Amino acid sequence: MTGKARSAAKQSTAGRRIKGLDATERAQQRRELILDAALELFARDGYANSSIETICQMAYVGNKAFYEHFSTKEACYLELLQRNTHTIFEKLYAAPDNPDDSEADVTRQLLTMFVDALADDPRVGVVTFGQSGGISPTVERQRRANRRQAADLIRSVWSRFDDPAGERPPEHMAIAVTGGLFDLIADALDQSDGVLTARTRTPLVDDMTDFVLTVRAGMRAGS
Repeated sequence: MTGKARSAAKQSTAGRRIKGLDATERAQQRRELILDAALELFARDGYANSSIETICQMAYVGNKAFYEHFSTKEACYLELLQRNTHTIFEKLYAAPDNPDDSEADVTRQLLTMFVDALADDPRVGVVTFGQSGGISPTVERQRRANRRQAADLIRSVWSRFDDPAGERPPEHMAIAVTGGLFDLIADALDQSDGVLTARTRTPLVDDMTDFVLTVRAGMRAGS
């Protein structure tokens, strides 16, 4: 077969639809299967104990398919971390906005939604809060970026209930509060074997809400 013929055959194969999916859609499907398998294995066996080969076996794809999407296991974890974070924040940003709610009401509502998002799929909490520490400097930088995103959401809530003419709440306080909240979640997951049950969720939300509102009271008293 000539080079021209091989190129034409390759283009023909790429343009075919298999099970209703074109080549781009099939590649995206394989990518999601790999991420789903990584989520299961990282949560069950831990990051260090999960190899690329076992991820591919669980996803029913070849190693070649893995490297078409991710250069390393770390790159796969980073993408999974981002997918988990995006899913959680998408729910938080969609929270209903009732102008009659107090700051305490809004704080509790958002924290309840956050905890519920983790409880809906226990693997997400384990991988996001129980596995990421100490993997690599690159992962740590991404964790910090995710904390800043959460801190921005906290600051937006604070700004809503502050004097409109005043300065925006300081970023360092929001970052510190975010770190405290994440530590409370990690501790709750550690004490409950990674599963936030209906019995453990309410006390966790209570502790998180109390923490945020106590910090806010201190900020106001010091201003």
